[in-house]
Amino acid sequence: MLETYVGRVDAQAQRSERNRLNLLHLHAAAACYIAPGFALIGQAQQQSATFVLLREIPGAPISLGALFGLGGVALAWGTVRSRSRWAEAGLLLMLFWYLLVAVSFGGAVVVWLVQDRQGAAPAIYAHGVYLHLAIVMAVHLATLRRIDRSGSGVDS
Repeated sequence: MLETYVGRVDAQAQRSERNRLNLLHLHAAAACYIAPGFALIGQAQQQSATFVLLREIPGAPISLGALFGLGGVALAWGTVRSRSRWAEAGLLLMLFWYLLVAVSFGGAVVVWLVQDRQGAAPAIYAHGVYLHLAIVMAVHLATLRRIDRSGSGVDS
């Protein structure tokens, strides 16, 4: 009876770990897919109200696409090669990127509201999309660090 219970708990733990790694692989693949498209955002798109703050970042959008892509590559390397420090670095870069974009898009809404709503409105929902993804990266990062502290994580 105890052996059966331990077997079920072990199987559940292994399934949870596989699911966690699959999610990290998905985030890494998404970053590697999105980064070039973001880097190649054209001048016309950058003139939209949503990009009012983002286009002021030095080197944007290429610098932002490179940052996000680097995060995706580091996360992919870290999860595939079982290197938690690389995975952490990737998650941190992606977290920073998501926060930067969320704050920029949220700031665009504030700028539009303060300017007596002149011109086309920025995408009101956009900052929420990126903010929730930043939170997801923070949760993944906290989970990875907790696993590393417990000694049951992957190698550094």
